[in-house]
Amino acid sequence: MRPLDEKKNSLTVEVLSLGSGGLKLENISSLQVWMADGSWLGIRPGHAPLVTATGDGELKYRQDDEEKTVQVREGILTLKDDLVSILTTH
Repeated sequence: MRPLDEKKNSLTVEVLSLGSGGLKLENISSLQVWMADGSWLGIRPGHAPLVTATGDGELKYRQDDEEKTVQVREGILTLKDDLVSILTTH
């Protein structure tokens, strides 16, 4: 186990799609994803484990002090140990 002062301060994000390949983002300091219920979910490093449904929309993230956006399709988001995975079927 790592000491607390060496704790990772970033997220890794994987968008996995059965239909069109995938996307991997590293060193993400924060992200926002559009949820199936029409609300936004914000995630930062150290967030509690989570499983939830996402909706079609934007994935907004901060990488290297720059805000970026990608479009993602609806799917299932899982979060554990600062790894965010979104599985879509299309």
